[in-house]
Amino acid sequence: MNTELVAFHQSKDRNVIPTGHLRILETTDLHMQILDYDYFADHPDRSTGLVNLADTIAELRSDSNFTTLLLDNGDFLQGNPLADYVASHGQDGQPHPMIAAMNLLGYDAIGLGNHEFDYGVDFLLQTLSDAQFPVTCANFRLTDGRALSRPYAILDRRIECDDGITRPIKIGVIGFLPPQVSEWNPEKLDGVVQVDDIVSTALTNIPNLKAEGADIIVALCHSGIGGQDHVNGMENAAIPLASIDNIDVVLAGHTHELFPDPMRDSSEVVDPVLGTLHGKPTVMPGFYGNQLGIVDLKLRWDHGKWQVGCHQSRLVAGKSAQPAGSTLSQKLRKEVGAAHSATLSHIRKPIASTRKRIHSYFTTVGPDLSQRILARAQREFIETALMGTPAASYPLLTATAPYLFGGRAGPGHYIDIPAGPIALRDAAAMFPFADNLCAVRRTGAQIRAWLERSAAHYHQVTIGEHEQPLINLQSPGYNCDVIHGLSYEIDLSQPAMFSTNGVLQDSNAQRIRNLTYQAQPVTDDAMFIVAANRYRINGGGGFARCCDADILYASQDSLREILIGSLRKQPCIDDLPDRTWRFRNLPKTSATFLSAPAARDLMPEQVSYIGPAENGFDRYRFAF
Repeated sequence: MNTELVAFHQSKDRNVIPTGHLRILETTDLHMQILDYDYFADHPDRSTGLVNLADTIAELRSDSNFTTLLLDNGDFLQGNPLADYVASHGQDGQPHPMIAAMNLLGYDAIGLGNHEFDYGVDFLLQTLSDAQFPVTCANFRLTDGRALSRPYAILDRRIECDDGITRPIKIGVIGFLPPQVSEWNPEKLDGVVQVDDIVSTALTNIPNLKAEGADIIVALCHSGIGGQDHVNGMENAAIPLASIDNIDVVLAGHTHELFPDPMRDSSEVVDPVLGTLHGKPTVMPGFYGNQLGIVDLKLRWDHGKWQVGCHQSRLVAGKSAQPAGSTLSQKLRKEVGAAHSATLSHIRKPIASTRKRIHSYFTTVGPDLSQRILARAQREFIETALMGTPAASYPLLTATAPYLFGGRAGPGHYIDIPAGPIALRDAAAMFPFADNLCAVRRTGAQIRAWLERSAAHYHQVTIGEHEQPLINLQSPGYNCDVIHGLSYEIDLSQPAMFSTNGVLQDSNAQRIRNLTYQAQPVTDDAMFIVAANRYRINGGGGFARCCDADILYASQDSLREILIGSLRKQPCIDDLPDRTWRFRNLPKTSATFLSAPAARDLMPEQVSYIGPAENGFDRYRFAF
């Protein structure tokens, strides 16, 4: 037992009153990563998967000093080829593999995330019908009156106190998801659902929870740690939510970040070391099951009421589950085995071929062939869709972003397709989501702002200095868009116009330089059509939301299906990456970034190798 935990157990209250311990375990953003397997690369990945948390969960639950709850915070249903296969092929009357896994692990309650709706409401209703635990979401309801979830649940448990008496406790669990969910998925949710602001909904429901007897309230907040002040409809509302009276614990998610995290900036209300928001214990355990969030509460039984005394927030990594044995993890493997095997057979089917190695090891440092392939598929489809319409007279651009880019997912989280066959799994790696493709009207000024938001992915660098950090680790690669069809430079000697959450922080900052279309400067009033995924044009990731009048077309097919169709039409990929953009030349200046060891043999111009880094990555240098 570590020193902090010993202190937690040994801490004494001023009054001699009974105390007991409650432990809350959180998973979030599992994205169907049940097993320790990378379906995009088609090989085991022992660093991820709910299976690697199973034995840790069982071990923590076995601690008789605590009453323990296991909760999930949403985005568990979609995100990899296993999820897609189950959604399209069904389970022959069997429970959905993720629900079966949660039943096996004995979840006490779960919340919903925005990606739960990617396969439609009917699929979700059927999936949840087999859940042996409450499903909560307070700010979302179906307009036809069907019960998808309940706003909150009250869990009756008992806590053994240090005076030898076991006392009852009522634990309220209330779920929230981003109010933008219907905007991100209008083809499936428009007119079907009502979604409300997170904080306003909490202010209405928390008093009801208390009135119904909840002693302790846990907020399952499928929302990230964003701005401090409440703004109606905000996507990442964990901080203002934590400020609400009678919420005792916040379990955050959605943004795939870690909390506690000593590398995060602190403020008056955010303590990233202790793991608190407004002094309340908070955890956010990444994604894909790579971490488990733990909140330990010391509760005082004072005058017939439970009160929170001291608390501790922490994250633990799962233990790599061995292929053999009789542990809970092995039971979980067996539960998912049939769907896993069927998925592998499906995703290994070839759909195209390539003469070039396609990889994303340097995807936010320079041109990336996988993004060019995706951009071409988007362009071809939208050109056909808009043919004969007035919009066809405008220049057509395409926006893409990387989805396998290393980062918190580790050095195996890249695209790497050798010359030869391209399989279905490779298309899924280029675009892992069940999103649609849209065509949107944008002015030159709006495009410039779009690119400035993307450029927040990078740190500002000082001219003449070396070994500076290049990439802001608070910015995931999927928020670093490239707009193909243009030519531009990114000047990192300048400050970022936007924060990594998309908040305007310096309206005078300008990183995007020499923005041109067909060698002509892009003026503010120039008009373009941009092909992009629905999530982005509806404001996902802190980008500007496009108004409905500017959305000229939305596909019925998913973007992944569009990509697969494009690949099947090409006899063989033999392209070079687009040279759409480059960093502006800065004399005697360099910065460092991380990529996989396999990238060492593929370094582009201006990139050099430095040496091994932490967590299995290697460190590279970019010379401006």
